[in-house]
Amino acid sequence: MQRRLREPADSGELKDLTDFFHTENADICTCGNCGLLVRNEHEPPPVRQYAEEEYDPEVMDHLFPRYVNAFRKKEDPYRGLLQEGARVLEIGSHYGAFLQVAKGWGWRAEGIDPGKDTSRFAESKGSTVHNVALEEAILPEASFAGIFIWNCFEQMEQPQNSLAVCRRALAPGGLFTIRTPNGKFYSLCRQLLRDESTGAVERDFLLRVMGYNNLLGFPYLYGYSSDTLMRLISPHGFRYEGALNSELLTFPLPDNLEWVEREERAINKDVRLRANSVLADGSGSLIGPWIEMWFRAV
Repeated sequence: MQRRLREPADSGELKDLTDFFHTENADICTCGNCGLLVRNEHEPPPVRQYAEEEYDPEVMDHLFPRYVNAFRKKEDPYRGLLQEGARVLEIGSHYGAFLQVAKGWGWRAEGIDPGKDTSRFAESKGSTVHNVALEEAILPEASFAGIFIWNCFEQMEQPQNSLAVCRRALAPGGLFTIRTPNGKFYSLCRQLLRDESTGAVERDFLLRVMGYNNLLGFPYLYGYSSDTLMRLISPHGFRYEGALNSELLTFPLPDNLEWVEREERAINKDVRLRANSVLADGSGSLIGPWIEMWFRAV
């Protein structure tokens, strides 16, 4: 990627593609019962505190409109799932792009994020952010009409605890939305890449798909599928309501290159066309590179 950029990107510009994820050598293990992917590090990773991570304000300011635009495209179906004036919470609010969009939809939005720089930036854009980790947050019972976890559930070491906190904070009938990289999609791509009958053109396509969706090496702690998410979430008092296939929210390169957007659009369009053919496994599970699911508190 660096060779194709007009100018080499520095570490601050690549932060959302590198430092935010697991990068140590690891085996990607698959549960034989449910298919859940688990990242098994070869050695304990270095101690990293996302709360203390430094983010370049200029880079954040450059990327922010692109994240806002990506969330605005999610108006259908999400805006219609809650009434105007609904109080909503985003867990892992990062730059605050969704919070800004949610306010534009008429919701009363606030976020939780342990990152000091990212929280400060989101607040500078007019958002309310609680700069704490989820386990340290004080969330009154049944106080939110909606809770969103867009891009960090797969990094939570204790997802059961997080789900219990979310259910307690949601009012009856409240909306709970999760978005994660699709472990099933990664597994199918890996299976096809290992298959000797897969041709060179197809291999190149699969690697590009994985690259543009930040799936190469699967740098996440867990790889969920729609099936494993359903099994994990439903017992906490949630009723499944809807789901859809998705892609990486936006490719976070500060230099907004036309060829990047062109390739990304073409690749993701091709993935959608192939979802019912070469990438399908016949189970009826969501097969996009990323998946989004929403539930109601019961």
